[in-house]
Amino acid sequence: MNTKNIIPISEHRSHITEHIRLVQETGQPLVITQQGRAAGVLLSPAAYDALVEAAQLNQDVTAIKAGIQSVENGHGVDGRDALQQLARKHNIDLAS
Repeated sequence: MNTKNIIPISEHRSHITEHIRLVQETGQPLVITQQGRAAGVLLSPAAYDALVEAAQLNQDVTAIKAGIQSVENGHGVDGRDALQQLARKHNIDLAS
């Protein structure tokens, strides 16, 4: 990270509009420090959306891997059996 993208909170307070414009134009985050330590990060909406999307994708991949591992360990139900169990549970006639 560029050290120009790290600023103390006192500077951020007095230049907040400029900082918002900067992150929107560059797409780069701005780290805001308090007493010399990172206290917050200002992101553009696009950068935030990309971060959230990447985190969700990571969660999905982790869940899929866990499911595959579960099946490989002998856990799970055959797809047809599962469908029949659901149909019985919800009183659905699959013959239709």
